[in-house]
Amino acid sequence: MLLQKQKTYKKVYDAACERLLSSDIEQQLGNAGLQYKAGAGTFTVTIPFFDETILLTLPQIAFKSEKESNVTLVARIILLHYINTADGRQPAGNIVAYEDIPGCRHYQPVFEKRVTRPLQSAFGRDKYAFLEAGAALGGTKEEYGDASITLYALPRVPVTFILWEGDEEFPPLARALFDPSITGYLPLEDIVVISKLAAARVLKTARKQHMEEDYS
Repeated sequence: MLLQKQKTYKKVYDAACERLLSSDIEQQLGNAGLQYKAGAGTFTVTIPFFDETILLTLPQIAFKSEKESNVTLVARIILLHYINTADGRQPAGNIVAYEDIPGCRHYQPVFEKRVTRPLQSAFGRDKYAFLEAGAALGGTKEEYGDASITLYALPRVPVTFILWEGDEEFPPLARALFDPSITGYLPLEDIVVISKLAAARVLKTARKQHMEEDYS
């Protein structure tokens, strides 16, 4: 099953590479808000990706994290899709829930399972750990709910997580909201993926901070 999934991802990746190399690369990089250096038929692209920077070299399509971390196949697909899909539209200036993005309501149960429920379970009674993890990732504190943060997954893809703590009467609740312009930068299926990556980074950072406290 895992092998089949990897084969599927590889096909998606290869298609994304082919699409990028056959496009007007400079136009797409501009639409995506990315800085780059152009050489003799080559491009070195700087991609801010959450709290790290990925360097993409074209036409070789080589990825390198400035943190020396592994750039997974899923991350590579997301980065390529971001460039390929980018239409340069401006932020709408408001935020909407996942299910209110046209075409996404049907996948709401999957989204909750993969993205918001893990956040509820981890931080439903500890908003401070949630905020500290968000701050460590370079997130911006917001004023929604009991605690909220906005992470920039990509230059034009902000993801806002909102947390309401639970009590004796109500269970905890987490929501994820987006600028409506996200559909001009990522395919619909990638919105779940980028949100899962965002939530996973918050959870991993919180666990790391907790371990550091235990050993301090």
